[in-house]
Amino acid sequence: MSQKKGKAQAFEHEIYYSQSSIAADGFWVLIFLGLGIFTAVMGNYWGALFLGGAALFISVRAVRRARVNGPVIKFGRSGIWTAQLGFKTWHQVVAVMQTHTSTRGATSLHLSIAQRGSNTQIELQSIPANDLAVDVRTLRVWLKKYTVG
Repeated sequence: MSQKKGKAQAFEHEIYYSQSSIAADGFWVLIFLGLGIFTAVMGNYWGALFLGGAALFISVRAVRRARVNGPVIKFGRSGIWTAQLGFKTWHQVVAVMQTHTSTRGATSLHLSIAQRGSNTQIELQSIPANDLAVDVRTLRVWLKKYTVG
């Protein structure tokens, strides 16, 4: 539990990693491994190596998320807590949903926690919205409630 000046922080919301997202990653690992084995049997060893590497990347990412026992994010009136940042008040940071676009046009939605500043905001942490066990609309409503101002 987070501590500040000897008092336990009360958080209205705790958000965990999505178990269905972790299970979907496990499914993709099996698909990539199967395709990698098939590609190796066909004689394309570089393709098999690439597919095996993709399966390894996805599996490491899924295992890292599956090993987290507690919430990924906790937030409420007093501020926000993440394992990476610790506790930050809303006067120190702002949390917003941002759309990231790749050079090929693929988009992904992230929860970005940025430091409040004068002209620029430095992003402290970014968490993919698909990895969280809450729908994006609800998360936006909760964040708007606490980060106003």
